[in-house]
Amino acid sequence: MWMLCSPGPNADNATPHLPSLITSTGSRNFFRRERKPKAAGSATNCLSCAHESGCDYSAKKIYLERHLNNGNADWPVKIVNPEIEDIYKTMGKEAAGKQLLKDLAEDYSVDTPTSEVEQRPWFGRCVWESDNDVCDDQMVTITWDDDSIAKDDDGLPLLYGRGAKTAQFHMIAFTEKQCERRGRIYGTKGEIEYDSTSIKVHDFSTGQSKTHSPHIAGGGHGGGDEGLARQFLMAINAVDAGAMPASDAQRQYLGCDLEEAFRSHAMVFAAEDARTKRQVVDWKKWWAESVESQLHQR
Repeated sequence: MWMLCSPGPNADNATPHLPSLITSTGSRNFFRRERKPKAAGSATNCLSCAHESGCDYSAKKIYLERHLNNGNADWPVKIVNPEIEDIYKTMGKEAAGKQLLKDLAEDYSVDTPTSEVEQRPWFGRCVWESDNDVCDDQMVTITWDDDSIAKDDDGLPLLYGRGAKTAQFHMIAFTEKQCERRGRIYGTKGEIEYDSTSIKVHDFSTGQSKTHSPHIAGGGHGGGDEGLARQFLMAINAVDAGAMPASDAQRQYLGCDLEEAFRSHAMVFAAEDARTKRQVVDWKKWWAESVESQLHQR
């Protein structure tokens, strides 16, 4: 949405090129009770499951063997119990491992009220017994029509780069690039291929490709967490000092304004409507009914 909808920083026309249609398909196909391995039986927790040693989704393998035993007490281990990171630093790996296994072993029974099961996370819970309804494979297609932002002397539309375009987003659980993004942008003059480490630009006119390797920051989301927090504080400082209004600070330090951020979040809900209702969503109609009508009510 930000890349294909919002105008560039020096654009003469600041009107966004809004999408036209959204479609989405996908569901939770694999992580269902019907797919549960027979060897797992009625187990609801990895640490009490006979199939644990042969399971690719064992919580013990993921949190303990893959992360903590290799020296990582940060994410995702500290999500299980925030104290594990301090235990690892002060008491060592063995003590941290014991605490982690204790937390992972927490389970429920058939007598546990459903409300109690649903109100808390169970990090050692069998993945096939989970009530998580997130899709494990989903495709979203966003379509833009030609945007006639100007006309010539004969009244015919001039596009000036606001032509029709399509974006496809594919999210899948089964991939080597876990929690990473990769993609390809096809343009009229070339294409750009990117992942979490490099950006390759190919020029159709010359047939040449150039690979760029930007600085890779540490921390969550490839350094994005710290980067956003830093830029956010810089924007606040600029407004607080009277150097610029909030709208200008948002664009200068964060690269987008509140309207763009709101619009991109709204797109997720529109895509989910398209998926669950099995329909093609008209963006302008959906926006008027689902967003503007709600704002007016307030």
